[in-house]
Amino acid sequence: MFLEIVFTRFWVRLIMILAAALSASFGILGPFFQKEFIDQLTGNPVSIGKFFPSLSSYLPSTPLYFLIFSFLCVLLNLVCFQLVTYLGATESIYLQRLWSQRMYDRILELRADSLGGRPVGEIVAIYTTDLPSATILLEQSLPQACSIIFPLILTPFLIVGLFQTPILPTLTIVCGIVLMNLALANRQSKFFYKFKKLAAERIGLVNEWVQNIRTLRILGWTRHFEKKIILVREIETQNRVSMLNNGQTMNAIASSITFVLNVTVLLSMVTSHQAKITPGALLALLWVVGVFLTRPFRQMPWFFTFLFDGTSSLRRASDLFKIKNYEPVPHHQHFQKLKDLGSENEPAITVEKLNLKISGKQVLKNITFNAAPGEFLAIVGEVGSGKSLLLLSLLAETGANFAKYQIGENDVRQIPLDQLRQFFTFVPQEGFIMSASLRENVAFEYEYSSDADCEVLKALEHVHFNFQQERVKDGLDTEIGERGVNLSGGQKQRVSLARVDFYKAPIILLDDCLSAVDVDTERKIVDFLLLKEWGTRTRILATHRLTVLEKVDRILFLKNGELIAQGKYADLLRENEEFRHYTATIKQSSVSPPTVNQAIANTDSGSEK
Repeated sequence: MFLEIVFTRFWVRLIMILAAALSASFGILGPFFQKEFIDQLTGNPVSIGKFFPSLSSYLPSTPLYFLIFSFLCVLLNLVCFQLVTYLGATESIYLQRLWSQRMYDRILELRADSLGGRPVGEIVAIYTTDLPSATILLEQSLPQACSIIFPLILTPFLIVGLFQTPILPTLTIVCGIVLMNLALANRQSKFFYKFKKLAAERIGLVNEWVQNIRTLRILGWTRHFEKKIILVREIETQNRVSMLNNGQTMNAIASSITFVLNVTVLLSMVTSHQAKITPGALLALLWVVGVFLTRPFRQMPWFFTFLFDGTSSLRRASDLFKIKNYEPVPHHQHFQKLKDLGSENEPAITVEKLNLKISGKQVLKNITFNAAPGEFLAIVGEVGSGKSLLLLSLLAETGANFAKYQIGENDVRQIPLDQLRQFFTFVPQEGFIMSASLRENVAFEYEYSSDADCEVLKALEHVHFNFQQERVKDGLDTEIGERGVNLSGGQKQRVSLARVDFYKAPIILLDDCLSAVDVDTERKIVDFLLLKEWGTRTRILATHRLTVLEKVDRILFLKNGELIAQGKYADLLRENEEFRHYTATIKQSSVSPPTVNQAIANTDSGSEK
């Protein structure tokens, strides 16, 4: 990324450097022509004639021309400086667009198992804060570097050559200024880095607080959570106060240091007695030290600050760009002509030896199964057995490896991801809800036309989403709210199921998507939708509900990431002891707790015994 800052559109960088050099040169010539103006006006010999005798006959006869030259040089100095600033800003925007698009593509490319548990808030902070901070190296640091370096290089030559003043005292002061600014800027950059880190933490907490405000209120954790946000905010405020104090110190030093430099240069000139002190030389020297060097000295502390701050942001963004998918499954990059899913005698999905490792740990081991067209499969197993990871692996959302993975006659590894996912529709346990109308959520498209309302209503009817019972006042125009804040968990899941019904993908993956639905509604949805309406579509359901298992065509039983048994519900109960133990555990956990009277009776009975 640093090389891109330097070499992307390198010709623009060259123009910036050239413009900065010209700005410094014109800035030096301005006071030089002022000196010539004053010296000619007071009858002292002009320096051009001394340095360039051949030009003596061409010198202006009136001092006014030197004044005009001085004005033009100062004007060109400002024009070139503004050009450098403008190019730095435009190049920064260009690079931000380039990196933002690349980060967008990278986040879409990365799978959940590759992010290493990075929270969404951290990625958002890198996108919104670190990318702009990284490009500040181009927007601020490079223009400031050019505006500082060239004046500091040219000024000593002017002072020594034109005024014959010892350079050592001036260089000593300048070096001291640089070291002082370096120390203050390094401290300021640490405040900046801490500020960004604390801001990202606070934004993440506030985001979590807003998304879970209902649950926090019910559990009585609202104040506890808000105290955490306030504590982070207080630390952030203290850091900001320290940052502002340090910044004011840098500004004060940068503003007053030119006075010290003025006194040092004048003392050197007076005590050296190497050259006649003319009014023009005195004015030019004061202009160079007091005006021309003011901008570089004021920019110097912020140059170092932006340099350190931009470098830290560059490192954070670069670390995100370096993340790669674990054991990536190769996919063809060009659209292929797809074959049919298959006939009734040909499997819709064929999976052989599916293996998945995450951070070196084997989480799915040698899973092999088929799913025929229109077959209804259920995946069951204890929490952590790999049910959700198996579904995500079928969607190529993990780094799973397959000895064979086909949809019909199509080799999945030869299908581009966008084309592959046209086969599937997926309902996670927590259905995704947009902050939009009910119509837009079912159609999964903003500003969706009402022309297809009959299809949308039909999909909602299939999932038993009744407007009157669900207290939806405005029908399909009802605004859902961010992350479905106006809906219950069961309503969110049914809206997600309605979306699947609206789009007729041939393979449906369901990740425990009925967990928040009451038993009666679940039975209706399973009997009418999953078994009847979706009867011709291949369905794979990960679930903990035993009531569904008797109705599916086949069960895949996972344990510790391995497929240890598969078959019909009755067969597994009869033949597999581990499956019987699993179902018994599920039944026991789903038994309603005893009433108070029952508990007392049990206690009394136990004491009698």
